[in-house]
Amino acid sequence: MQSAAVRFSAWGAVVSIILAIAAYFAALGSDHAATNGDELLYAQIARVTAESGALLPLQTAIEFHRNTKPPALFWQGILTTDWAKNWSLWELRWPNVAYSFGIAAMVFLLARKLSGHASTGLLAALAYLAFFGTYRYGRVFLTSAPETFWLFAPFFILLCFVKNQPGISWLQALAFGLMFGAALLYKSFALVLPATAGLAWWGLHQRGYRFGEWLRRDVPRVALSGIVALGVFSLWFILDPERELLFRDFVLKENVGKFNTGGQNYFLNLLWGQSSIWRNVAAIPINAGLLALTTIALFVIAWIKRRETTEPERLLWIWIATVFLAFTLPNQRDERYLLPAMPAVAVLLALHWTQIPRWIFCITLLAVAVIALGMVLGGALLTTTAGLGTLYPWYAWLLLSAVMGFAAVGFFRKNLTHTLAVPAILSLYLGYAAFLIPFDGPLGEFDGKAAAFAKGKTIPAPINFNAREEIYQFMLPGTQLAPYHTNNKIPVDKLAESGVFIATVSLDDDSIESNPRFRIVGTRLQIIDRFNNTETIDMLTGNVARNLFKKDLLVEVLPAAQ
Repeated sequence: MQSAAVRFSAWGAVVSIILAIAAYFAALGSDHAATNGDELLYAQIARVTAESGALLPLQTAIEFHRNTKPPALFWQGILTTDWAKNWSLWELRWPNVAYSFGIAAMVFLLARKLSGHASTGLLAALAYLAFFGTYRYGRVFLTSAPETFWLFAPFFILLCFVKNQPGISWLQALAFGLMFGAALLYKSFALVLPATAGLAWWGLHQRGYRFGEWLRRDVPRVALSGIVALGVFSLWFILDPERELLFRDFVLKENVGKFNTGGQNYFLNLLWGQSSIWRNVAAIPINAGLLALTTIALFVIAWIKRRETTEPERLLWIWIATVFLAFTLPNQRDERYLLPAMPAVAVLLALHWTQIPRWIFCITLLAVAVIALGMVLGGALLTTTAGLGTLYPWYAWLLLSAVMGFAAVGFFRKNLTHTLAVPAILSLYLGYAAFLIPFDGPLGEFDGKAAAFAKGKTIPAPINFNAREEIYQFMLPGTQLAPYHTNNKIPVDKLAESGVFIATVSLDDDSIESNPRFRIVGTRLQIIDRFNNTETIDMLTGNVARNLFKKDLLVEVLPAAQ
């Protein structure tokens, strides 16, 4: 078995582990954490369902999105927030961090077993956590971390603990079915396809592609796993009193709808367009983020040395291929769908780490330094634009400088380049948390007086994505929010009819604050991560701060003078 020459000293291992933990827990409750727009929609479903006093049927303020996912994620959120009594992003998100570290633990154990070195196992675990897809989707209130955990667990068990056994036993089939069922209950019954196809292909490969023997010995057991998994998923339909809506919303719209071509040719869409097969081809490098070039190099090395590939590696490649093929079938394709393949990618990366050319890691380290420098310049720009004095503590600048220094050491010290690439990425994630300090501290939240004023009121709130108004529920508890789309212009006159409203404006826009009709009850700093065409063009012309940094105003409309 190929052994990685990268060695972590005792101190290096400790520092790297601390970096990973800090990166995943720092700013975990942030409104601006790297995430996906669906997170607040899922949070809203969990909150409204909890407030209904029942686990089923699922409830939401947006009827169209009520049954967008099975209930496991929402039940998880209801449990960790004590039925929405402790309503915070931190309480919603930490279980998925635990799932991500659970996956990293599996990756560590498997890479250590296959290589015979704990350092290779640590490298694999750190690489998995350094993947941007893991960081973005694996520590927030989304289904990605749970589904990846439960889908990968059976394959991890087979490779790490089962010796010299082609196929699976009946007991394993039952246990794996329960694990797959948990993944289905988080995401979709459609996951039964890659799960069972992966098991079936593994068994066929281990039997030397003797189809007769495979059909007799393995297919019935794999079928049992699939049946058990679907049985676990069917609990949703058995327990939910609104089964007709589940079939309409989840089965037909959410799942069968992914095969809808909109009247266009399926095969043409497969080969061309925003959601073509090429999006899946690029998905693994995109999910790897700053390790994209290393994953591309891994695929090249694997092809060149395919005759030297060991049996466990072949099985990992089969799992990656299975996930790719399964999620190529629907007409709707997305990088996130291939995240269940990333644990296997991390293991294979660690096993072949030293075969990857140094210049690739130098590009990674250079990118880390450039992004960290961008954060420094962004923080400086915010400080000068906001006009609020000191926004960052001294240690934030020190941390961002350390990230650049960390990357520089790896870039110039040849003997440390391979070793420092992954820790440098993790330190960058921690640097991002430092960059968010003004937005996550008191300046980034409405104060207690504003929260007390808003309680019990119905307040129009700006959104640029479904359920985006939910973020104000964390800062203004007990408020009824009425979302309105911002587009390019704030409908001030219309909003004034409500007597109170929230508006998002540029830092240099005082049109509302200077208007004698209004009283500003509360203000918070914002950093914007979605831009319309007008804003994008404006940024390209040099007006970055005006569009990137904004402020939320909680506005009271004063009675008209008599």
